[in-house]
Amino acid sequence: MNKAVNDGVWSGTWVAERLGVELVGDDELTGLLGLALRRNPKRAHLLVSNVLGKHVPQSPSVVYGHGFALGRRVRDLLGEEEARRAVVLGYAETATGLGHSVADGLGAAPYLHSTRRPVPGVAPAGGFEESHSHATSHLLLPEDPALLACDGPLVLVDDEFSTGNTVLNTIRALHARYPRERYVVVALVDMRAPADVARLTAFAHGIGARVDLLATASGAVRLPADVLEKGRELVARHEAGPAEAGPAAVPAQAEPPGDAPGRVESAGAPAGAARCEAAPEAGSARTGPGVPGPGDRAPEAVASARSEVPADVPADAPGRVEPAVPGQRVRGRVARVDLRWPRGVPDGGRHGFTPGHRDRLERALPGMAARVAEALPEGARRVLVLGFEELMYAPLRLAREVERLVAAEVRYSTTTRSPVLAVDDPGYAIRTRLVFDAHDDPADGPGERYAYNVAGGGFDAVVAVVDSVADTPELHAPTGLLVRLAAHAPHVLLAVVPSYVPERPPMLPEPLRGPAFSSY
Repeated sequence: MNKAVNDGVWSGTWVAERLGVELVGDDELTGLLGLALRRNPKRAHLLVSNVLGKHVPQSPSVVYGHGFALGRRVRDLLGEEEARRAVVLGYAETATGLGHSVADGLGAAPYLHSTRRPVPGVAPAGGFEESHSHATSHLLLPEDPALLACDGPLVLVDDEFSTGNTVLNTIRALHARYPRERYVVVALVDMRAPADVARLTAFAHGIGARVDLLATASGAVRLPADVLEKGRELVARHEAGPAEAGPAAVPAQAEPPGDAPGRVESAGAPAGAARCEAAPEAGSARTGPGVPGPGDRAPEAVASARSEVPADVPADAPGRVEPAVPGQRVRGRVARVDLRWPRGVPDGGRHGFTPGHRDRLERALPGMAARVAEALPEGARRVLVLGFEELMYAPLRLAREVERLVAAEVRYSTTTRSPVLAVDDPGYAIRTRLVFDAHDDPADGPGERYAYNVAGGGFDAVVAVVDSVADTPELHAPTGLLVRLAAHAPHVLLAVVPSYVPERPPMLPEPLRGPAFSSY
């Protein structure tokens, strides 16, 4: 189900046949991408990456390998001396893990990703507004403001380039504040038209800088003139529950009722406009409710080997998940596993991730992965490690280490804010979606979040990895992620990474103002 080709069918066939959308380009393009639909006034189709680890569960070695290989190509392009002076910047939400993997491949490069989560007490070194959004989009919140001020090459990483507008506008805004001689733009796929390529070349000449672009594959999307109208009609028809949507996303005997925990939406799933903001950090707190910090573990928060907490255990038992309806039992069991995350190592690149952080994380990963592997149920054959929105890199690295330790098939994907239509058809990239409440106190208020291609994936265990800011009552609520997962997997493990906040936020300059990062 979660492959570029399902039962011999490309996962973009369904959209291509109904909308007349065509992918042309490198031979590997259809292996990297599938197609889905969303409700969007500017673009009806969605390019769904099979190797990003966002919407499609994939081997973590494959996901990490693609980013790392791109980083090696950047290093070869720059040469050893320039590579040592480079800084890598990834775009939230979708490319936070990809950018971090590119930085790993580059070598000793520090890494920073944009974020949609404002952090109290941390002033932005850069801020970007979405022209088509009602809300502030992305922020740059480096712990060390000098990270962006250096004059070495800046490597910008996104999952795809459609027009190049995002990258062009980002470079324009950053170059005005932090001019440099060289930029390298990196993506899994480059889908720009020749006019867009020429525009970026002319722009680079205009600012007197060199801009190189590297991608795993390149091509173009051919669209008929009426694609937006057809897309709107198709989404509306399937939101109403079309006959051609195919069988239920989960076998009938496993499908809960519409108001039950773990409700999975397939063909009739609505696809509204994407939410733009993320949650604020809980001040300088590094742990969330009930989750001790590294080196300060409480017994009630630690899951011992293969310890699982049934959903019908006493109300005060650790790891208990309340059913949506009193007396109703969810299918799976939920337990915590204590990672013993190394103290002082950031959960990701929101505030910067240095080579020193990387070394400490590498030393700690084998032990953390062993604790996760030990907590998995005996005989598990298929395991999903599920990251959380911008928190992509830590779950990815954990998943890759677990994959090396266990005999089970390990897959990795991430939850998202982006609503996409689900259609249970082998020729469609998003076959199922779980809908659950936001659980990180988002700045834009309560809303829905999504996990794609998880229901019906046949997972014996799901390891949900969140940061401590997101370990809230909403995560554990009847409409929360854990209960939704427990309806579709017999075992759910919760691993919490302490949210990193700079100890003494430095005084930073006024934020930059410009267009948005990314377009998810």
